[in-house]
Amino acid sequence: MNTVIPHADYEFSAEARALHKSLVIGDLHADSTLWQRDLLESGDRGHVDIPRMREGNVAVQMFTSVTKSPSGLKYKNTISDARDNITSLAVLQAWPLATWNSLTERALYQAGRLHAMVEQAPKQFQLILSAKDLKTLLSRRANGETVVGGVLGVEGSHALDGELDNIDKLYEAGFRMMSLQHFFDNKLGGSLHGESGAGLTEFGRRAVDKMLARGI
Repeated sequence: MNTVIPHADYEFSAEARALHKSLVIGDLHADSTLWQRDLLESGDRGHVDIPRMREGNVAVQMFTSVTKSPSGLKYKNTISDARDNITSLAVLQAWPLATWNSLTERALYQAGRLHAMVEQAPKQFQLILSAKDLKTLLSRRANGETVVGGVLGVEGSHALDGELDNIDKLYEAGFRMMSLQHFFDNKLGGSLHGESGAGLTEFGRRAVDKMLARGI
């Protein structure tokens, strides 16, 4: 999946290279923690990895944890309770048993992979948990460090497993972005691509209030 097709080197003007080098580049979506790849190693498949982001002058990358993907995903009328592909993936990749039946545990497991990367390579990767952390990252880069900042997010708040208390649990694990839905309806409300066409449920409103209170 997402293979890199071999090709001759592209030609870039000196002006284009100078402009690219001057930019603060951020990307808001990568599912890379879903796969059993070492993101500290340069690869030829997958969304991103740290070496390629450093080479590409990427300053900030949001890593969005995928916790559920119903079979037959489509742009209209995706069925929420269809067979879940991520359950199969978790089993096949030998994720911890707790992740097999808990969407929250899947998010926490993926977050743990990023925390481990910080411990292994603090000169290459830094987690951003606050505005202060972002300022620190930008200062490090301004001083010549090619460090990449990572932000943790969840791709759909079905990752809460229907429990408001899990907002606190995910926040403490480092999550700073929680999208409400992603391609299918959940307890918080309807998705653009789901079946109901509904807005926020009462649970969804309470979840949003709690997220805002935590600064998410």
